[in-house]
Amino acid sequence: MKLAAMMFFLAIAVVAAADTVETLRLQPAPNMTRAELHYVQTVSNPKAVLVLCPGVNGDGERLIRSPKWLSFAKENNLGLVGLSFASPMSAINDGTGYYYVNHGSGEKLLEGIRKIYRRELPLLFYGTSGGAHFTSRFVEWNPKKVLAWTAYSAGWWDQPGQAAANPPGIVACGDEDHRYGASLIYFKQGRAAGKPWLWVSLPRTGHTGSSKLDQFVMHYFTTILQRQFGDAAYLDIDQKTVVSESDADAQPSLTAWLPSRRLLNEWREIHEP
Repeated sequence: MKLAAMMFFLAIAVVAAADTVETLRLQPAPNMTRAELHYVQTVSNPKAVLVLCPGVNGDGERLIRSPKWLSFAKENNLGLVGLSFASPMSAINDGTGYYYVNHGSGEKLLEGIRKIYRRELPLLFYGTSGGAHFTSRFVEWNPKKVLAWTAYSAGWWDQPGQAAANPPGIVACGDEDHRYGASLIYFKQGRAAGKPWLWVSLPRTGHTGSSKLDQFVMHYFTTILQRQFGDAAYLDIDQKTVVSESDADAQPSLTAWLPSRRLLNEWREIHEP
């Protein structure tokens, strides 16, 4: 009996140690006051890294402690990193803070990934509010490093540009969030540029987290990681119907790209135009 109890507590200790959050502190780039990455050794040899990006000047440690993201990372052989960057609000508002990755914050993230995992790895991003600012601009700045991404509810966006690499992504916002119009316009601009993006309009939702969106993002990322695009589809974002590629090419800003029809019903359930 004593041996069984000892083995039980040892197993708990091993699990706890495996999920221990560690912190890498980096020298902040100009106009940054903090440059830290929290991470968990989820698997021994990850094939990619999921970066969770909190709101303005937020600390991503809480995000990566979430059991659902820990489980998702382990199940999909991913590293898990929580962004913890900060800048004075004056720098964020004048376009020089960490939101603007070309001023050094993007390279700080890549430097940290190399130090944590001792090699280059592709990235998945999920950013909310201020994290959506960072995510969307990182994708524009270095799209070849990104497998897929989600940007949820930023207050303003840069106009998406033309790029040789266009990783698939989700732009999302709650319909009771005053950031809704800016987010929808950004999505439409991206689709007009031919980018493989999906729009998610969350009904009766303000500027807050969404467990339903989290779950959908996990399924979306899993589809991308498995590269199961054989049944990809174009969607009418208002009617929530499947349309032909030629119809999507004719009116790209009214349509979206879905990597697999297996996600169609779930998207229809969480998306209300």
